[in-house]
Amino acid sequence: IDSRLIEETQALTPKDVSGLMPNVYMPEYGSAMTGSIYIRGLGSRINEPVMGLVVDGVPLLDKNMYDHTMQDVKRIELLCGPQGSLYGRNSPAGVMEIRTVQPLDLTSQLVRGAVSYATANQAHAQASVYRPESTVFGWGVAMHYRRTDGFYTNLYDGRRVDCGQQAGGRLVLDGRPVDQWRVTGTVYADWVKQGAFPYASVATGLIDYNRPGSYERLAVLPSLRAHYASNGYKLQLAASYQFLYDDMHMDQDYTRADIFTLRQNQCQHNGTLDAMLSGWLDIGERHNTGQKPSRVAEYEWQVGVSSFVKTNAMQAPVTLLRPGLDELILGNASRGIQTVFPDVSSGISNSTLPIPSSFDLLNAGVAVYHQSHVHLGNWHINAGVRIDYEHARMDYLSTADLNYRFTMVMDDFEAVHTKISGTRKAHYLQVLPRLAVSYDASWGTVYGYAAKGYKAGGYNPQIFSTITQNQVMTDMAAAMGMHLDMADERFSDVSITAYKPESDWTFELGAQLKPVEGLKIDVDVFHIQCFDQQVTVFPNGKTTGRMMANAARSRIWGAEATLHYRWLHGNWQGIVDASYGFTDARFIDFNDGMGDYSGNFIPYAPRYTAHALAQVGYRVGRKWLHAVSLSARVNVLGPICWNEQNDCTQAPYALLGAGLTLKWKYAQIELWGRNLTGTQYDVFYFRSMGNDFLQRGKPRELGATVRFEI
Repeated sequence: IDSRLIEETQALTPKDVSGLMPNVYMPEYGSAMTGSIYIRGLGSRINEPVMGLVVDGVPLLDKNMYDHTMQDVKRIELLCGPQGSLYGRNSPAGVMEIRTVQPLDLTSQLVRGAVSYATANQAHAQASVYRPESTVFGWGVAMHYRRTDGFYTNLYDGRRVDCGQQAGGRLVLDGRPVDQWRVTGTVYADWVKQGAFPYASVATGLIDYNRPGSYERLAVLPSLRAHYASNGYKLQLAASYQFLYDDMHMDQDYTRADIFTLRQNQCQHNGTLDAMLSGWLDIGERHNTGQKPSRVAEYEWQVGVSSFVKTNAMQAPVTLLRPGLDELILGNASRGIQTVFPDVSSGISNSTLPIPSSFDLLNAGVAVYHQSHVHLGNWHINAGVRIDYEHARMDYLSTADLNYRFTMVMDDFEAVHTKISGTRKAHYLQVLPRLAVSYDASWGTVYGYAAKGYKAGGYNPQIFSTITQNQVMTDMAAAMGMHLDMADERFSDVSITAYKPESDWTFELGAQLKPVEGLKIDVDVFHIQCFDQQVTVFPNGKTTGRMMANAARSRIWGAEATLHYRWLHGNWQGIVDASYGFTDARFIDFNDGMGDYSGNFIPYAPRYTAHALAQVGYRVGRKWLHAVSLSARVNVLGPICWNEQNDCTQAPYALLGAGLTLKWKYAQIELWGRNLTGTQYDVFYFRSMGNDFLQRGKPRELGATVRFEI
């Protein structure tokens, strides 16, 4: 996806371009923290992603950073299928690489900017300057700002739920001190403050809850990259420090009832360090006629070392309000105790029950990898292997203080103090092979490959509120010398916070065709076997947490086709860009203790995706108008099963967009629209406290953008 297509679709974030790619679904819901990604049936609502995101050679370690504003992007490339042999963890479905403008790639100064305004008082402004001072040094500065009044109204207070603003920028210093070396330093910053979680009740179709939701994030990412090339060798070095602080407030029951709320804040200090050495060797044969050697084969190789460390100091206090205390603690405990003492009455004097929980999370790893590429005439053979070692650790502390009374044995309220603390550790070792074979011809390339990828394991703190609540009830019963049977004993043990890596094998056959000039066609078919699949599991009854478990095995097969055509005829020019993806993703084995879902479709992954864009432009060649272009596009998606039972689905839907662009020498004006037909559709569904909720997709949007470039 090049910069022209990015501008044509008014894309500002990686989520905005996901619809251009077959079998890729990156829904925009909840908040900018939500980075759920589904590719070829693989994906997850929480924890680790199935797609890596790399910006200018630097991998982003946390998916909370994925929803950022893109600026001055030259191109975006999605590498589909497992990329484990080069990229390692969290790339079992692919890697998205974003390449931005670099000062020393320019021959002269570049000044550009854009201002846009759209429905819901959406405003966006950005400006940048890139200047190569000489052949040995250049610099660049870029800034951006976005704001919106939001689209979704909370009936409770009449306010928009999703209003917010976002700002950021970057500084680039680019140097070539000697011919062989190039060193680039970048500092990127992004700040978000927004309302969040516009979740509506399925029963009423209304957003109606009494505790506001919000999300705020600050991310700062300085990085340093160095590249050395000489005598057939290349050395690439990259280091980054990634700071992230975010703060989230959530009404977790999403109703007017005061059941419970959550505040979660994270402070992450992350770092990456990578080194890769590559080289190539030409093998030639000398003809008897004395001619120069002619190349008949070429061998390329890469070896590398990659390392990372990710630390997260997380605070996640849950507060049970009085109705929540009565329902979740007092009600559940009383039902258990009254099975033994039917006439006992009980009470709690607390007006609220804060459950402060703190976690120190650590993930650190190191990997070595090698890849060989042999070019024999028209044949290419690529083989690689990577060995990944990762250490995961969680230090946890969760407490609760409750005043309770049982009339049979207690004259007054007594205090019970619950404390859960400790450390969990795990070590993982992954071997990730890859083998690919391709054949080049004048009309294109055919290829096939087999590769293994994996999604990292670790610990999930989001179930801790349920564990602590169960322990509070257990402690209350223990004070009376009783044992309290839980509805599901699994959710009383800290060990359920752990989950293992998910791994998959992908087998793919495809072709990249170039039948005529300007036309590119890609087709492929694939089969995926997924093992130890990470799925979200909820406890029985009305509970507050969710567990990540290796509960399933699945199989996926599908096909994809993309077409890209550029043409130029006199003063006329145009673009046609289209894609189609089909995925049949089903569980082979999945029983979460409440039901057997073997054979059912994997939730949240669309069965098929389709995209088509057509643009035609005419070069007027006048001072009053240089060129004009018209475009139309459509995205089709669905169906999507929202749950494991497959009894709740989003039907297929289509979103229509269009644009008109007027161009001058240094500026252009774009008039554009998205979802022009006002299609109603849902992008997310979940259950909480026994109730069903969803988020609607964005309604019709109309906007205008002014761009300039000097």
